[in-house]
Amino acid sequence: MKEYGIFRSIRPLNERQRRDGFTLLEVMIALAIIGATLAVVIHTVNYHAEIMYQNTMTTQMYQMAKEKMHELENNHANASGSLGPLYTFENRITRLEDSEVFELKTTVTGQGKEVSLTERVVKEKM
Repeated sequence: MKEYGIFRSIRPLNERQRRDGFTLLEVMIALAIIGATLAVVIHTVNYHAEIMYQNTMTTQMYQMAKEKMHELENNHANASGSLGPLYTFENRITRLEDSEVFELKTTVTGQGKEVSLTERVVKEKM
C-alpha cells in the first residue's frame, strides 16, 4: 500500500522519519547564509550612517562660515575665535594687487574638516 496522496499517515513510519524535517547540515547552512546577509546589511547601514554624519558636520560648518562672513561684511575687521567646543573660525581681510579690491575670507575648522568662504569687494562698498 504505497498511497502517498492525501493520506500521509499511510506511509510506513521509518520512511516518514527519513523525509520529514530538516537535517542539521541544512539548518547550519541556512544560519550561515542569514548571518552573512546580516553582516553585509549592518556594514552597509553603518557606512551610510557615517556618510550622513560627515555631511551633517560639513553643512553645519558651512552655515557657521556664512554667518561669520556676514559679520565680516558688516564689521570689516580681522577676527578669530571659537564656535563652541568643536569649531574655530578665522576672518581675514586682505588687499589684492589693485588697491580698491579687498578679499574677505572666512575659514571654519573643526573635527578634521575645513570650510572656507571667499568674497571680493570693491573699496567703496567697504
